Amino acid sequence: MMALTMVAVAIASLYVDPPEPTMLVFPPFGHCMGIYRAGTGELAVLLGGLVRFDDPQGLSCVKLDEWDDPTSSDDDELAVYGVNSGSSHVIYNATMYTLGFYGGEGSGPTQLMHPHGVAAEPSGGVYVADTGNGRVVRLRREGQRMSPSSPLATGLSEPWDVALNGRGEIFVTDRAGSMLLFFESPSDSTPDTLCVDRPRGVGATGGERWSSRPDDFVVVVTGDGTGLLKLENLEPVASASLSSCGGSCFNYLAIDYFGNVWVTDSVCCVIHKFDRDLDYLDSFGSPGTGDRELDGPTGIAIWERFGQVFVAEREGARYFWIGTDVRDWELTETGRGFALSFFVMETSTILAEVTSPGGELVYWPLNGRFPAGEVACEWDGVSFQGTEVPEGEYELSVTLKATYSSRNYFRKLLEDSFSITEPPAPTERPERAGRNGG
Repeated sequence: MMALTMVAVAIASLYVDPPEPTMLVFPPFGHCMGIYRAGTGELAVLLGGLVRFDDPQGLSCVKLDEWDDPTSSDDDELAVYGVNSGSSHVIYNATMYTLGFYGGEGSGPTQLMHPHGVAAEPSGGVYVADTGNGRVVRLRREGQRMSPSSPLATGLSEPWDVALNGRGEIFVTDRAGSMLLFFESPSDSTPDTLCVDRPRGVGATGGERWSSRPDDFVVVVTGDGTGLLKLENLEPVASASLSSCGGSCFNYLAIDYFGNVWVTDSVCCVIHKFDRDLDYLDSFGSPGTGDRELDGPTGIAIWERFGQVFVAEREGARYFWIGTDVRDWELTETGRGFALSFFVMETSTILAEVTSPGGELVYWPLNGRFPAGEVACEWDGVSFQGTEVPEGEYELSVTLKATYSSRNYFRKLLEDSFSITEPPAPTERPERAGRNGG
């Protein structure tokens, strides 16, 4: 009971800076000029009122080969493609400063019919799940324009989403057909098929340049938004349900550099985050249009190298960077030190520092990179110099930084205090020799 009381006191005194959720953070002003949310007004200015946000769906982002200048640091300049299902368009940034659009409602070779998912590759290929026309179309981007190529697949029941991995393999979900299609390449005319219950969003990884591990896997939203299924070699290896995260409806997903799976929930208005084994980490957001609120999020795309995150909303799009956050903080005094545990939502560099009542740094219980999950350490009250510190009130500060671009602009600081209540053990003094050495 005494230990529980001390834990409660420690938690009550915890200081967190910044106090708001930071699983996702905002890019610095110099990177986006303070614009991290685009709505109908911004779209009207850039497209002259020709297209409005109307049922935004899937998103994809990619570093185009033709935009890649090896002599400059331009790797964060991305081509982003978003599906505007209501108007049957794909909206994209024609340059870094202007938007373009492709499609329009119809069944012709340059038209789309209420599409949903989109995926893009560095060479300029773009794949769109053309839902109303029962096909997956291929587009070719050259400069600022896109033109049609031969379809990847036709005669589907309800193609919903499409994903690419770094090996050029293509995955397509057919919701009404309860089927996942696997194409080894764009020229594959006999794709493998797997029965999957009413699949929606799909994400794939394998062979990417920017990935922490070389293993291949696919994650599919199943059950018309009620579950997640992880596949390796098209064999199920893990799953998750809405109950694991308190969600209401899974939509689209994206996989980051570490293999974490980010899933939008348009009903709860949050983004759920799972690790590569589909173990739930945490959720970000709440309903609304404020800074850390989301308005019916649907599509999501992540640039793996720098942790840039793009999210489609009911009437716009959001731009974040991957940050880091903690939960389940527990600091327990042990008399001569403490035991600390907490859960970190992102692979992070973590530095924990203990300072004396006089403000002097006495020890680092944690210093290094830690994967997402539980972090724990203990300190026995012994300083860097190997001596036991005296009784008193000590301060513990824990600083966390993500490993993406946000590490240069953002940190999460947690501060707590604890007491050393047991005096140092007495030091044995050597016996003094007598006059005659006796």
